[in-house]
Amino acid sequence: MSRGTADGGIKATETSIDVVEAVKALGGARTTEVADELGVAKSTAHKHLKTLERRGYLTRSAGEYHVGLRFLNLGEFARTRWPCYSLVQEAVTDLGERTEEDVDFCVEENGRVYTLCEAYHKWEKYHEAQSGYRVNIGDCYYMHTVASGKAILATYPEAAVREVVDRWGLPALTERTITDVEALLADLDRTRERGYGLSDEEYVEGLRTISRTVSLPDGGVLGALSVSGPAYRMAGAVLEQEIPDALVAAAESLEEHLAAADPATVSRDG
Repeated sequence: MSRGTADGGIKATETSIDVVEAVKALGGARTTEVADELGVAKSTAHKHLKTLERRGYLTRSAGEYHVGLRFLNLGEFARTRWPCYSLVQEAVTDLGERTEEDVDFCVEENGRVYTLCEAYHKWEKYHEAQSGYRVNIGDCYYMHTVASGKAILATYPEAAVREVVDRWGLPALTERTITDVEALLADLDRTRERGYGLSDEEYVEGLRTISRTVSLPDGGVLGALSVSGPAYRMAGAVLEQEIPDALVAAAESLEEHLAAADPATVSRDG
């Protein structure tokens, strides 16, 4: 029988998840490398790796394990079951075409935010014009480091914000990242006043992002719509007026479409 953890969880399950995450973080790994990364016995790592491989969650090539495509099926299922996903994707695509910048939609789960869908800047395909950072579907972020996280946090009461901070901390990713809870609360006040969140090179140096929440008909938050670009381009009137105006218009339009949709497809409890 698998031993439990202090919080009532199952230790063996946690180890299997740690194994998958280690394989991903290492970009593929052999049994010994996984064991060393997690500080477990090689025999323990081997059992978990073989079980995960047998179930299709890992694959092995030339003695090295990699994350399996079965996760792709699960991830796509989780993504497309999000309320009115097709409406969200359409809004992201339209805003990307209008602003000619990177656009994404992030949602909160368990105190962090995840990229649900995105639309790349049309120039990103040219290597010499790349900004140096690209969003990937399913990317996970600490809420205090990104504009979408701040926009969503700004809808929370202070006690809920502090709960998120207590759980995940305020790790610094750049020199500009907010690492003090009082400074974060002040930033969230400014977010409410502006009507959108701003990440000014706080997640990646050289990248600026603004984000506005999208509300459900019942007043709850569906997620946050964001526009990102290089700091040199996201500046002046572009940052202070042009992009915010386009972002607000897109968010309000999406909210109108949500209000007109079948209520059964809009519920977060679906």
